[in-house]
Amino acid sequence: MTEDLILRSLKGTRELRDHIASTSKTPAFELDFEIHFLVFLCARMDGSIGQPESWFLDGISRHLQWSGAHRRLLDSRVEALASYDLDQLRAYRENPEWGIHLYRIAAGCALADGSIRNDEELFLANLASKFLNGNNDRANAITRYLVTGEQAPEETDDKSLAEGERPSVEECLERLHALIGQDHIKQEVEKLIRFLEVQQAREELSLKSANLSLHMVFSGNPGTGKTTIARIVAQIFAAIGILKKGHLVETDRLGLVGQYIGHTAKKTDEVVQKALDGVLFIDEAYALAGSGDNDFGHEAIDTLVKRMEDYRDRLIIIVAGYPKDMEEFLASNAGLHSRFNLHFDFPDYTSDELLGILKIFCESNQYQLDPTAETALGELFTKELTRAHSGFGNGRFVRNLFEKAIRNHAVRLHLRAKPWSQDDLTTLSQEDFSPENRKSKFDSKSVSSNGKIGAP
Repeated sequence: MTEDLILRSLKGTRELRDHIASTSKTPAFELDFEIHFLVFLCARMDGSIGQPESWFLDGISRHLQWSGAHRRLLDSRVEALASYDLDQLRAYRENPEWGIHLYRIAAGCALADGSIRNDEELFLANLASKFLNGNNDRANAITRYLVTGEQAPEETDDKSLAEGERPSVEECLERLHALIGQDHIKQEVEKLIRFLEVQQAREELSLKSANLSLHMVFSGNPGTGKTTIARIVAQIFAAIGILKKGHLVETDRLGLVGQYIGHTAKKTDEVVQKALDGVLFIDEAYALAGSGDNDFGHEAIDTLVKRMEDYRDRLIIIVAGYPKDMEEFLASNAGLHSRFNLHFDFPDYTSDELLGILKIFCESNQYQLDPTAETALGELFTKELTRAHSGFGNGRFVRNLFEKAIRNHAVRLHLRAKPWSQDDLTTLSQEDFSPENRKSKFDSKSVSSNGKIGAP
């Protein structure tokens, strides 16, 4: 139940976080902080954080792919707060959908020990007032979904917005083209959308239109923007009327495959039901084509193939993974090749694009690069791409590099006398991106029992 509870609580959260971070001035770290802070508040309602709540937070950290350093930065941020109040949560004001996700995560934390106590119920009521506009029916439906897996309320699937408030096709395409890199993918997506618009116009004049399968294969290494672009594509399909809602449900083998005979088909069907009128995004889909006759992944594939036919007008599936592995996945079932006619290959980012992504991380977190760092990073990215192989992290590699750099930057400042100027606090140097330099400086100091750094 714990793993299912975490998956339900985090439904679509990672994608929404990345989408907000890429289209607004709110950095991903701030959104992660809001999740961490909210779970912290909920977990300590009885005065201490119990093991179920601790497991729940560990599960969130795992599923949102927080590194150890990232988790420690979040812990430090919470510990440094002068007071623990809900005013620390701000992103929902510009993104109401984010507030609904936060409520679902808090409700999941409250249920981590199996029930919601009186103090937790009052806390959730306060959150419902803030995030759900006091809609108790929606709050109850979210709780019911977390407990039973019963179809969740529409909540964020259509963002609770009227049709006219949804982004237009042109607005979605503008978001798409604002992303760094993947120019070929952007062009192919726009070609597809223009083709669909023409087919719709032909239908309106009773002309024949091409019946094109819109299920897609996204092939490429991690961190190349596959999920972000899938989310935008889903919104475009809603904007032109192909999908009623245009929400994106992300899953993987864990979300589709059961643990015993008969469980997988039911579990896969539940995920499909959540994705109806939207896009089902299956990450690392090749993992479903497991080896051996007793692997339940094949049952999930068979169920998906049937549902693609049953809901041909209400469901679009995007499968993603490494190029070679995706070829093997499509070959694992005779019905897959004919249903996935659209293939998009996501190449690794170039050195300049990786540098551009790093600059976005810096800008979002109020840092800047000095010229020496920028030059060194260009050389580093070129070197990494030269020896890159299947599995190169791309955007994730850049995120990890940035997190290490700001940690190294903090160490460098603490080895210098105060006061620190604004430039000191915001400028990352070449040294901050060199772990060896950080290690050597630590080694030249001794650390006393109270944690203070002194002379050896």
